Amino acid sequence: MLVDSHTHIDTSRFNADREHVIQAAVAGGVTRMVDPGCDLASSLAAIALAQAHPGVVFAAVGVHPHDATTYTNEVGLHFRKLALDPVVVAIGEFGLDYFRMLSPREVQREVFCAHLELARACDLPCIIHVRDSHDDVIELLRAYGQGLRGVFHCFSGDVAQAEECLACQGFMISFAGPLTRQGNALPEVARMAPLDRILVETDSPYLVPQPLRAKRNEPLFVKHVAEKLAEIRGMALEEIAHVTTANAIRLFGLGEQKNETV
Repeated sequence: MLVDSHTHIDTSRFNADREHVIQAAVAGGVTRMVDPGCDLASSLAAIALAQAHPGVVFAAVGVHPHDATTYTNEVGLHFRKLALDPVVVAIGEFGLDYFRMLSPREVQREVFCAHLELARACDLPCIIHVRDSHDDVIELLRAYGQGLRGVFHCFSGDVAQAEECLACQGFMISFAGPLTRQGNALPEVARMAPLDRILVETDSPYLVPQPLRAKRNEPLFVKHVAEKLAEIRGMALEEIAHVTTANAIRLFGLGEQKNETV
């Protein structure tokens, strides 16, 4: 049993076979998946998908840093109302992305802080996007995120950065497809991270794990990330599945852990 803690199956790349993708994931042992919004429209789509698949798909509401200029006070108020729905288990994804810079830096920072306030008001965990922006994310969390909880999704940094992230009490780090690839520090991070602070995800339809040659990632493929994590940690896949599922259930409030096998 696994949880895909971050997947965008509400997007148009799944329009032709979304139901099949969800059914295939569940049949393959991925019994829960969290679908975060990237703007208001996708947040609404994620909620509709979660409502159609109770206990399997869960939603988060937020604005991705690429779309930070679309965030307004009215959008924030709308998110507060949407977050009352029990299918909404987190605020996100939001964060800072200085790689593509599709929104101005200061706007990204302002919207980041607005989401922290929203998470606090709703008493929900944060799903944080970090790309080429680690120092600023940590700075803002230290200043405005005290007492919050959440996950640094698709973690891509080094050990020192992971240590700073894990120093934020209540926050976890999540591994995705890049863990299966060469040329990064993620194996070292995976070895040092406490077992009770790690999650696995696909970030589908992006970041297909190796050795797959698929053109589109999907929740079923989170098993390949878990297998790599188990290999790095010297553990059985079943152990990693149990640990990461328990962590996801605890962070997002996904209900009781079931006894399915991977």
